Amino acid sequence: MLRALTFDYWDTLYEGGARPERVPLRRTAVGALLGAYGRDLPEPQLRALYEESGREAERWWSEEHRGYRTDERLRWILERAAVTPREGCAHVATAADAVDSALLMLPPAMLVGAWQTLRTLSRRFTLAIISDTGFASGRAQDRLLEKDAARSFFASTIYSMDVGHAKPRAEIFEAAVTELGVAPAEILHIGDNERTDVRGALAAGFRAIRIDVVRDGGPSEAEFVARSFEDLTEYLEKVEPSNV
Repeated sequence: MLRALTFDYWDTLYEGGARPERVPLRRTAVGALLGAYGRDLPEPQLRALYEESGREAERWWSEEHRGYRTDERLRWILERAAVTPREGCAHVATAADAVDSALLMLPPAMLVGAWQTLRTLSRRFTLAIISDTGFASGRAQDRLLEKDAARSFFASTIYSMDVGHAKPRAEIFEAAVTELGVAPAEILHIGDNERTDVRGALAAGFRAIRIDVVRDGGPSEAEFVARSFEDLTEYLEKVEPSNV
């Protein structure tokens, strides 16, 4: 029997593409952080360092399956610029807040149909988020949900930056099991990424649905591939939730 549904965040509920307008805001925050340590870099050098940090963060996620925090990427930038960051540095915290603020000032759109689907499904199942975080924090992602009046649909939000591991690692799925108090076999995970969402969930003992609202993900090991939120709702209406 099915007791809980967990959702990926980016390209499942929200547009995941990085908005280019956010980059100057975040780069300015990085520049201010370096300046606070006496390292005022020329714009081309600052741009190159920022882009290099993005490539390194992508490697952490894709190769190491690491759930890194905003301050970890900022500290990597400082070290790359030959600066030794201090523990508990207020300048790093200020820059991290600016990174989050850029996401909230220029927010991604919730995908059309997602809110209505969450409202419908929350009446029958316990819902949670299992999401890999990028440069911005899980707190910022929660604030986006609050802005869109959707945070209350979820019993819990589990983010890779808090767990320390990203999907498809088992730890982030195990954290959801602990948070929800539900057996893995009674949880169905919904996401857009075959490698992280589908294979990661199945390896953790969850059921899995892939949702191809943003792109066609090709063949899938999921029990169902939803082409729209309407598809997803119709499929899950046939599933009897457990009242245990």
